[in-house]
Amino acid sequence: MPNFKLVAPYCGVRKYDKRFFVYYLETEENIRREYIFNTDEDVSNFSHALENLTAFMNNVPVCKKEAYHQEFLDLLLREVDHKLNIRTDPSKPSAVALAIEA
Repeated sequence: MPNFKLVAPYCGVRKYDKRFFVYYLETEENIRREYIFNTDEDVSNFSHALENLTAFMNNVPVCKKEAYHQEFLDLLLREVDHKLNIRTDPSKPSAVALAIEA
């Protein structure tokens, strides 16, 4: 999958233009969150914040990683103008999970 980056063991991100697709890899629902930003500055800020999150997660206990990640996203996006679409597909493995296995 082009532009795919693993952020944490349970989560990966793919960027396309002003959209970020966040894939949650260890869920039965195969959840994908699509964040659509209105400005290039917001896209850049989100991208840099994800890089910082990846570095930060190296020092977080495994049992707390997912909670920290979700809290981080909530704080980061609280005052950013964006649109969120959530997709679930419990019948099929996600494309990201298949790409990682390959």
